[in-house]
Amino acid sequence: MSFQKQQSTLDNALTLLEIISHYSSGISLAEIVKLSRMAKTTVFRILDILKKRQYLCYDASTEKYFLDVKAFELGVKGLMNISLVGISIPFLKKLAAKLNETCFLAVYHDGSVIYLYKAEGELAVKTNSHIGSRMPVYCTGLGKSLLAYQPLVEINKVLSRPLVQFTSKTIVDREAIHNSLAKVCIDGYSMDDEEVEEGLTCIAVPIFIKQNKVVGAISVAGSSFRIVQKKELIISELKSISSSISVELKKKN
Repeated sequence: MSFQKQQSTLDNALTLLEIISHYSSGISLAEIVKLSRMAKTTVFRILDILKKRQYLCYDASTEKYFLDVKAFELGVKGLMNISLVGISIPFLKKLAAKLNETCFLAVYHDGSVIYLYKAEGELAVKTNSHIGSRMPVYCTGLGKSLLAYQPLVEINKVLSRPLVQFTSKTIVDREAIHNSLAKVCIDGYSMDDEEVEEGLTCIAVPIFIKQNKVVGAISVAGSSFRIVQKKELIISELKSISSSISVELKKKN
């Protein structure tokens, strides 16, 4: 293959990754072809290579493509120390197996939660959150734990933007959000009580690298009925794991 052809193939692959990165809920082959303006055979061939190399994953039930672990790892290196992910994974896998629910790791970036890792237990409920996807901070459990420890200027900037009401329970009153963030700092945990998806509740806690310096957050999400029943246990487990992750992070920094 000539250098010029290699360069063209690389450019096409990066274009496809950029297109897919904008669709946290996934995107179909037909949509990718339309947006990229490339031949269907070219798109399919590149997607197949990226899938085999774990830069993309494919959900056969929805026939959609998502960013996968390798793409996420490259992005994470630009956001923060990759050690946070490596340290957190064993803890979250163990917790997901113990509680039979879904556990997440996320970081804050410009008013959004970016999901870095997801571990699923036997009773895991399917959610719209995937590795590399983004969600607003004001209405997610993870987001509240992250936003609560941002400077007031940053909080006000985020809340000055339009706040989408995803469900009837989504809190969009800015004063109420400020009050809930203050409560997070007092209680040490946050909740999303069906604010993003009906029937889905999430409990989250921040991860500290030093006093009041938050580098990420972890959560447990699942059926509202089950999560509320196990609320105290979940909070206790998350706080314990968060402390353990913080200790390990301090050893590496």
